[in-house]
Amino acid sequence: MKKSIRYVIYVAVPPLTAYLASNDSVIQFFINKGLLKPTFNLQGFHEFFKIINILFTTIFLGIKACRHEEKEESYKKQVIGLYNMTKQFLQSNLINISNNDALNFDLRIFVPEYNVLRMILHAGQLKEKWFVIRNIEPFASRDTTEHLRFRVMPDPQGLVGIAYKTKSIVYDDNLRETNSKNYYLNQSQINRTSNLNWSICIPILDDKNDVIAVMAIDSDTTEFKMKRDEAQIQTLTNTFAVMMRDSAPELFKKEVKYHW
Repeated sequence: MKKSIRYVIYVAVPPLTAYLASNDSVIQFFINKGLLKPTFNLQGFHEFFKIINILFTTIFLGIKACRHEEKEESYKKQVIGLYNMTKQFLQSNLINISNNDALNFDLRIFVPEYNVLRMILHAGQLKEKWFVIRNIEPFASRDTTEHLRFRVMPDPQGLVGIAYKTKSIVYDDNLRETNSKNYYLNQSQINRTSNLNWSICIPILDDKNDVIAVMAIDSDTTEFKMKRDEAQIQTLTNTFAVMMRDSAPELFKKEVKYHW
């Protein structure tokens, strides 16, 4: 009830005070009824409500906006902290499996790219489907991979495309040798990924078994040989991907664009 009253006040006060500050009909009504004298200070009345309108919009609503921004910032910090703990959980488990204490990596998410203009132009029937990168703090830094995108159908590109097509975990622990040769990448894609040593790509499946995103774990600083512990790592990364999908579904929503 209190929230409803506050909402009515926030919504009603600005237009009401603006109306009283510029309109004579209310005062004229009271004068005609004999409730106010004809000599009533109409100008002072208008000035009073002008001041009320200014004070309310600049002070009260300003304070409310600041509090809302503070809450948003606090929420953002909490979410980043949770994401950081989640990444540390994955990192500690990979370290335990691989016995590599120096293991460091970025965790990136690739989501479907939905271009509204292209969909309209092709009447909703696009011949190609692309996944675009989503670097989220603190999972990954916004490095040269920013704006990276891979075609997933037809003719899949990169490990992301293969993970989409096969609906299974794929990896390459020797990308410096294979990245520019084996994955049908164009020069821009090669330039943005040429510094990577290794990558593991995990498809994110919905309840209909469709791939809604691809999670990529990669590093340009450490080596990681997966074949030795492949089964354990696949189980860990797959479980982690399912956990992330269920606990943070907003991370895997498609990327909507309104430009070419």
